[in-house]
Amino acid sequence: MLDVSDTTLRQWANAGHLRVYRTPGGHRRFLRQDVEALTGASRPAPEPAREDSGEGPALRRIRRRLTQDSVHQQPWFQATEAEGNDRMRLFGRRLLSLLLQESGRRRRRQELLDEARMLGQEYGSEMVERDVALTDTVEAFIFFRTMVLDSAPASSWSRILETSDRVLAGVCTSYQRAAESGGSER
Repeated sequence: MLDVSDTTLRQWANAGHLRVYRTPGGHRRFLRQDVEALTGASRPAPEPAREDSGEGPALRRIRRRLTQDSVHQQPWFQATEAEGNDRMRLFGRRLLSLLLQESGRRRRRQELLDEARMLGQEYGSEMVERDVALTDTVEAFIFFRTMVLDSAPASSWSRILETSDRVLAGVCTSYQRAAESGGSER
């Protein structure tokens, strides 16, 4: 249908341009409507992997895991998939960038941690609006943080955990605010 090689199709799926589902045997499956949507648009150029920052391996690991049926059964995945996941993908990219970002100066590090907390508050607010329980939101966060840690060198784990702790504190702040203002804290 697309007149491209299997390799190109896999690259597009790995870059997030085309949703892919895996069978229990590991075969890739694509929805016809997704493929047809690509035929009407120009061919996407594969995104360059940023191997030096670790972002490329982390993104690949996350994408692979998101295609597994066990992840599709998680309440947080169903809640974000139901509304469309473009906004959540942006949160994920910003989070990944923050977690893998090096900072040399102490002042820059504090700015990074402040940004991480604000991102957590935005993410938490989004999940509250989608009526996702705090427990499920934390499960989603742990899922993504684990993928990042698994892709990063052990020497950076302390920095990643410090940054992710700030994100998590921001998420909790959003849920607390929602509960205090009469919103639902599930």
